Amino acid sequence: MCGIAGIYFLKNSDTPDATKIRQVTRALKHRGPDFQSHYSFKNCTLFHARLSILDLSENSHQPFLDSTKEKGLIFNGEIFNYKDLRQEISDLKTTGDVEVLFKLFDKQNISCLDKLNGFFGFAFYNSVTDELSVVRDRYGVKPLYYYRDDEKLVFASELRALLELSGPQEINFNAVNTYLRLNYSTGKETVFKNVFRLLPGEYISVKNKKVSVNSWYSIPHRKKEESIKDLLADAVKLRLHADVPVGCFLSGGLDSSIISALAKQHHNDIHTFSIGFADEPFFDETHYAEIVAKHINSTHRSFKLKNTDLLHNIEPFLRSIDEPFADSSAFNVYVLSMYTKQHVKVALSGDGADELFMGYNKHKAELLSRTFSSKALTPVLNPVLSVLPESRNKKFSNKIRQLKRYSKSANLDPAERYIDWACISSEKEVNDLLLSKGHHQFNELFQEAFSQKNFNPVNYADLKIVLADDMLVKADRMSMQHGLEIRNPFVDYRVVEFAMNLPENKKISNQGQKLILKDSFKDLLPAEIFTREKKGFELPLWKWLKTELKDDIEKKWLSEKRIKEEGIFNYETVQKLKQKLYSDNPGDAPAKIWALIIFQNWLTNFRSYIK
Repeated sequence: MCGIAGIYFLKNSDTPDATKIRQVTRALKHRGPDFQSHYSFKNCTLFHARLSILDLSENSHQPFLDSTKEKGLIFNGEIFNYKDLRQEISDLKTTGDVEVLFKLFDKQNISCLDKLNGFFGFAFYNSVTDELSVVRDRYGVKPLYYYRDDEKLVFASELRALLELSGPQEINFNAVNTYLRLNYSTGKETVFKNVFRLLPGEYISVKNKKVSVNSWYSIPHRKKEESIKDLLADAVKLRLHADVPVGCFLSGGLDSSIISALAKQHHNDIHTFSIGFADEPFFDETHYAEIVAKHINSTHRSFKLKNTDLLHNIEPFLRSIDEPFADSSAFNVYVLSMYTKQHVKVALSGDGADELFMGYNKHKAELLSRTFSSKALTPVLNPVLSVLPESRNKKFSNKIRQLKRYSKSANLDPAERYIDWACISSEKEVNDLLLSKGHHQFNELFQEAFSQKNFNPVNYADLKIVLADDMLVKADRMSMQHGLEIRNPFVDYRVVEFAMNLPENKKISNQGQKLILKDSFKDLLPAEIFTREKKGFELPLWKWLKTELKDDIEKKWLSEKRIKEEGIFNYETVQKLKQKLYSDNPGDAPAKIWALIIFQNWLTNFRSYIK
């Protein structure tokens, strides 16, 4: 787990100057605090910041070069099956996975990628043939951005490092539009024009000075007689291997509880970690985490923090945002990672299970929407629901919020229904808010996911959009701010391929959700973990925004003066959102205001990178 960046000159040979090298290195350092270095070939310079997990010696420092220094590799991630792959390679001088990847790719190029079980973003350069490959893993666990013009190709793990090499860029209001719809960005487009995401399962190839972007992976459509219990147990076992202390995030939900219980079977002294809200019992789940920890006999730490402890970290959290990202639970992951890093350097998590095994409320709503009776009932419900207050802060008002969203969308076609339930803001709301509208092909991203034939379209959209661009982004960016590596056993490619080829009724029915997980692991965990109500990893956002953070909203982030001077948002719309926020019926106003706060802070922090 590290940070990488590189620049390849398409015309004249060149190298970045010393100042630029220092700036790129500084931008990557939080991802790899243990060692930072770079190496310049004639046409290409590679940068690396190392978080040492396997083979802690300097032999595995990067850029990793061959003995002639004609070839180089920079690698962010882990190859979990590297010990098996070592068997087909001779003359290895290190004990980790970096040299294994170097030698495999040197001999087999792109064809070796199918052998890799892991997550990664890496670049391999051969100065003899002047060929460069930049590769991203199957599902987008590790990030990669790129930029090209007539003179150069630039790539990096994060935007700051990339922009140090590319120079300032214009804001892309197409992507801002998408961000305000979802509270995160998705697809190739980023918040900057001409800066793109390398999509999951893609690679960039540079040959004869020609740049192409290609796909190396797609989910196979095949049914296998396999056991999720065996697959997931092996995925956990592989991800426990490290030359540093390893633990597990344990929220007390089904997914993290399964991972922690499996980890305990292979690691007798497994440490588990959860975060709780000492002042906010409605949002605190540490009780369930402690039940599981006691049941599996892990060494457990619940970080039960007061509001003052949490709010103290708001400013550093906001400064850490690399691209606008407003899933508010990112703050929880940021704080949990900060405390967890004090005890371990690697943490396993349950990310991916909800998307793969249909664990969200929207999946339950989708099932319900297919029945005639529920669709017929929504016109009757709407007038009643419209007068009831809704918010995420109490159980009853949250149910009202969910019912309103359901009744508004239940009669739409499946793709439109999914889009509506995935979004925080509607198309009209965003158009009213933005002065520069943007014309992002938002619906097309979802329609494309729903148009494929081989897989459940909801699962497919979740994997390609929600998991790749929300959940995995959250885990990667927030943990790497503290030099903590998160590993996701549910995103092992064998587990993903198994899950995607499962029939829907193995995941969800009128009897419940994540059915195959509950059935397979029912003997592993306490009964109350299987019957407890689904609850997101949320924070008391509404309360904070209308109390402790209100002064900053009014005077700093969303003041009339600032909004009108910047000319990005319509202040009348912003004012209406604030009024809704401060009312007794906030709905999703807290999430929408939070998206604006994130964007405004990002704008301040990235001012020097914006044309």
